[in-house]
Amino acid sequence: MASSFPDRNSPGRTVLQRRSPAKTNLRLKVTARRTDGYHELETLFIPLISPCDLITLDFTAPPGITVSSNHPGIPDGPGNICWKAADKYCRSADITPGLDISIDKNIPIAAGLGGGSANAATVLLLLQEYYQAIDDDALADIAVSVGADVPFFLHARPAVATGVGEKFTFLDFDPTTIPLVIAAPDFPVSAAWAYRHLTPGRVGPSEGMKDIIAAINAADWEKCAAFICNDLAAALYDKFPVMDMLRQSLLDAGALGAEVSGSGPSMFAIFPDHAAAAAGAARVKAMFEDQIRTFTAMQGV
Repeated sequence: MASSFPDRNSPGRTVLQRRSPAKTNLRLKVTARRTDGYHELETLFIPLISPCDLITLDFTAPPGITVSSNHPGIPDGPGNICWKAADKYCRSADITPGLDISIDKNIPIAAGLGGGSANAATVLLLLQEYYQAIDDDALADIAVSVGADVPFFLHARPAVATGVGEKFTFLDFDPTTIPLVIAAPDFPVSAAWAYRHLTPGRVGPSEGMKDIIAAINAADWEKCAAFICNDLAAALYDKFPVMDMLRQSLLDAGALGAEVSGSGPSMFAIFPDHAAAAAGAARVKAMFEDQIRTFTAMQGV
């Protein structure tokens, strides 16, 4: 099964573009702590239509790698994850780059939606489309070295991830059937902070993955909502009271279930159908005014 959200560029172009989709995790279970400081996970990745960034690569730029963005907080050099991805690709392929990377940013930053990882993966895909210089295994190795979530975005398909999030079992359902809303507060949370403050009692064996996948395949959204979870959520609710308010607001707006997305602070909510999702998103946005951005995640709004 191909990517849920494919893009196509015309052959021979020297400026290539590709959408860079966000993600959410309908389940995020921390199964063990590792001695190297990382955590073993079992998580259900879902790619989203919205929010979505747009990445443009110009291969006619002067020698070197430059990064620009419409968002003032995005680094423009080696501190940028897209720069790192491009640098690693070019070194692996023995290419001297003349490359400008432009990021049209719509995915909230440090929000648990994977925006930076998605952008890095999109850069790798565009470089591979242009150069065809390395094989798929080498591309995957570069993705892992850039960031834990980057390999998922090479495929942008629903997947169960294990290990530190780099081992995938891809799933053959259409993610756009899921009536999802994303609600993003206007403050960032680093993944490192979320994992440092993980409640120790949450770490342990995972149950419920087969149940939630069966519910999605059956379009049983009430059952699906019953099996959502996120082991990182407790610390965020304690630190940021607005998040518990946001969760309750989503439920009051008709959601069957709502939880933190990834390392937060964004939240996802499952509704009975797409019409209810659109209405719920509008209601929550009106309630919080400019403090919350909402997206009907599978309808591109």
